[in-house]
Amino acid sequence: MTVEEAKAKIFHWLCSRYHDPGKGNEYIDKDIVREAINIPEEVFEKALNEFVDPGAHDCVEVEIPTGRLRLGTGGLKFCEAGTNPFT
Repeated sequence: MTVEEAKAKIFHWLCSRYHDPGKGNEYIDKDIVREAINIPEEVFEKALNEFVDPGAHDCVEVEIPTGRLRLGTGGLKFCEAGTNPFT
């Protein structure tokens, strides 16, 4: 699995969770996300590092130092539009 594929899966999982009633866009532990979508740890960590410096998109927020994740401002817009910017 490539880092880009991992980023797409992470975004998709967070977006699906956002649309799940009662879940919303709260921070979630990175290990829960990684285990839920079965991404190798090394690839997952590289994807997180790329999310930390997102450029213009701000799709996924990584809380430092806890490593918890949630959709960023740009990610919420893509999610609402039904678009995954990593595919």
